[in-house]
Amino acid sequence: MSKGSQGAALGFSVHTGWAAMVAMAREGRTLVVVARRRVEMLPVPDAPRYEPPFVFHAAQELPLHAAQQLVHATEQRARSGAIEGIGAAIAGIRTAGHVVVGASVITGNEAPARSLEAILRSHAAIHAAEGELYRSVIRAASEDLGLAVLQISAAELVERAASALELARGEVPAFLTDLGRELGPPWTADHKAAALAAILALG
Repeated sequence: MSKGSQGAALGFSVHTGWAAMVAMAREGRTLVVVARRRVEMLPVPDAPRYEPPFVFHAAQELPLHAAQQLVHATEQRARSGAIEGIGAAIAGIRTAGHVVVGASVITGNEAPARSLEAILRSHAAIHAAEGELYRSVIRAASEDLGLAVLQISAAELVERAASALELARGEVPAFLTDLGRELGPPWTADHKAAALAAILALG
């Protein structure tokens, strides 16, 4: 890290085809938001349709070999989009005088590994696989860009962040409200979760 630069970390709240990203840094003893961004992995249609980014739904309509090709091609396209979006965010943060030192991805209840054939037999597994694919894409893209990546369960996020912030769990919502007040909208639940994740990655 160059003299005068300050460390920042990225937090991601991931959805099908996109992720909310918030970058946090310390300025003295104060935590500040230094960037927020929507990272587009794939174009998301106005209404859900069974096509990428809803790749496993689309794959369900195909023979297995074609389904495997579709999932692989979609994952590669999404990874390229994530690298582009995250890379642009890192460049902007660097211009503002911060060096990104890590990232954190909020995870769900990750299902045990299973074959594509098994996934496509279960509607619940299809939904779970969509989420897992895009979380893995954000993680891989961040690692491609040289970042160490922390994974944090959504169920543990607030508790762990409260501990890191030396706050009671019940004080976290007010902390997040204050954090977003100076920024102005949008400051959604995704932004708040991503901010907590970034704080954990910041260490």
